[in-house]
Amino acid sequence: MLPMFALHRAADLDEALALIDEDTVPYWGGTELLLAMKIGLLRPAGLVDLKRVPEFGEITLGPGQLVIGGGACHHRVANDGVVREVAPLLALVEGRVGNVRVRAQGSVGGNLCFAEPRSDVATVLTALDASVDLISSSGVRTLPVSEFVLGPYWTAREPNELLVRVRIPVPTATGVYRKFQTAERPTATVAAVRRTGGGVRVVVGAVGDAPFVTDTDRASDLDAAAIAAAVEPVADLAGSIRYKRHIIEVLIDRALTALESEAA
Repeated sequence: MLPMFALHRAADLDEALALIDEDTVPYWGGTELLLAMKIGLLRPAGLVDLKRVPEFGEITLGPGQLVIGGGACHHRVANDGVVREVAPLLALVEGRVGNVRVRAQGSVGGNLCFAEPRSDVATVLTALDASVDLISSSGVRTLPVSEFVLGPYWTAREPNELLVRVRIPVPTATGVYRKFQTAERPTATVAAVRRTGGGVRVVVGAVGDAPFVTDTDRASDLDAAAIAAAVEPVADLAGSIRYKRHIIEVLIDRALTALESEAA
């Protein structure tokens, strides 16, 4: 059973900002939030439904950037024509998030704000040099996703801020995504991309507290075993530290091989 709480349905951004605080939290799909409330991990006094706020559902292509509203669900992002054209790696990953229910209900912004460590979304957006716009009554601040996700269930968002949109540079980085999964959530993920400004980025996700980033000039400079050794996995029901490092090394090898094949 859910604990008692007040439900507010904000009609616009100003109303949403006036309602949220440390005890009254925003939500869109609620896939992670409501589960945490059911098992007693979170007990907010109130929830603010953002579904009526238009800014959160928009997907637009502007000069040099793809802008995705924080409330855009995974299924919509995966199937949006503009996203598939200019950011095919993001569309691919979004189409594999969780299960059908999660993709239909869960949002990109909610996924980032909840900061579940085994997140496909944080991994791929970090690889794509994405940033987030956080808005409050004081204004807007923009942070790279790599600086926004700080650890398990911990982000740089202040209680009076809303993650209103995600920005991805266009042309986007191109690359590959590999993951190993035995249940609904991945055990380990690897994104390997050629960055638009030059160089290669490898991001390892789902194994530690936050995505682990390695940047280099050339893919040939990368050593899968060295990266796996540098990552700090967390042992849990998905596997031991040794097991996860082995999976990471295998996935990096496969991702870099695929990246080289695409470039050939």
